[in-house]
Amino acid sequence: MDIWKHGTYIDLWSIVHLLSGALLASVCYFLGFSFFWSAVITFALVVFWEWFEVIIKINESRKNVLMDIIIGMAGFYILGYLHFIKSWPLSIQFFCSLLFVTLGLSLWGFADFVKRGYR
Repeated sequence: MDIWKHGTYIDLWSIVHLLSGALLASVCYFLGFSFFWSAVITFALVVFWEWFEVIIKINESRKNVLMDIIIGMAGFYILGYLHFIKSWPLSIQFFCSLLFVTLGLSLWGFADFVKRGYR
């Protein structure tokens, strides 16, 4: 079973994009950026990542690329809302857990990508 294969709209990578958006919200909050600038920075980084995937020839449908951007921003808005609007403090334990899970899933997916050699 190929659980890391790119889907038409969403796939297992969608979880990584959701967590990455949340992680970026936490980083921007920690660095003291406003909600607006945090959203702009996150959007730019999410779009840049999708553009980078095109450059290194990771082939995804346009629908999947668009959903990756939307899901990444959804992750940002979920945690951004909690941090910036509801004043939810940034716990180092939560941040490290989020970072660990995001990196772990990313490395697992990348290892599968290399093993299978698909794009």
